[in-house]
Amino acid sequence: MTDRERFPNYFIEEDIDRRKCTRVVPMKVLVIGMLRTGTLSMQTALEDLGYKTTHHMQKVFQNPGSECVMWKEALEAKYRNKGQRFTRKEWDQLLGHCQAVVDLPAAAFIPELYEAYPDAKVVVVQRDPDRWYESCSHTVMKFSSSPQLKILYFLDRWLVMRLAPFMRLLLTSLFGPQTEDPIKRRENWIKGYTDAYDEVRRIVPPEKRLEFSLDQGWEPLCKYLGNDVPKKPFPHVNDSASFDAGIKVFVKRMWIRAAKQNLPFIVGALGVTAAWWMYA
Repeated sequence: MTDRERFPNYFIEEDIDRRKCTRVVPMKVLVIGMLRTGTLSMQTALEDLGYKTTHHMQKVFQNPGSECVMWKEALEAKYRNKGQRFTRKEWDQLLGHCQAVVDLPAAAFIPELYEAYPDAKVVVVQRDPDRWYESCSHTVMKFSSSPQLKILYFLDRWLVMRLAPFMRLLLTSLFGPQTEDPIKRRENWIKGYTDAYDEVRRIVPPEKRLEFSLDQGWEPLCKYLGNDVPKKPFPHVNDSASFDAGIKVFVKRMWIRAAKQNLPFIVGALGVTAAWWMYA
């Protein structure tokens, strides 16, 4: 199986100006599920149930031009008191093509999205905080601190100008400033994790939300959403091994893009070197 067949989402590239968009489908499901809580499984499940499109972090990677900018603006308004907080108008621009949301960055705005879309169903997916942190430390944190990524920051303008500032703001807004102290880092991440869920539970009453675990399968989710139970098993995708394999494909594509961006400079440098060697 090719990389494209195994990880098709990493090969989708879009250039859609979300500011020019509006709502074209109703928002029906808001999932508060932080990274590494089975968000890709939930995205797959919801799209299997017909909720298309279901927004996931991968959608930001596929259309970074305007999405990184708009999500960054939303984060700055909520967590830094910079600019205007998003209203229904801005959410319709950014998510107007979506019937559901899972994962970050949307999971950081479930109270705001619930206010904008009060008729949407809210699903809460939460793992044990300690197990969640261990999963993050071996996947997301490992990737974000990798030497390869730091090198790519200097070579790939897409990373430097779009993705890196957005991701840095997202993670620091939720989990505090980066620190090398493993005890403090663990405290920060678990606090940010639990605070996000507490915020949702304060605002969304119990009768308006479903507390759901992926190992419960289709029945409680479909009963709450009003869908028929599919005959196929509930999806379980993107475990740690799959995450690592997908990140390798993602990084390989970033290296290819960086090489294309820097090819004129490399050729120019080689030409100057060759001319110097011939005529010196």
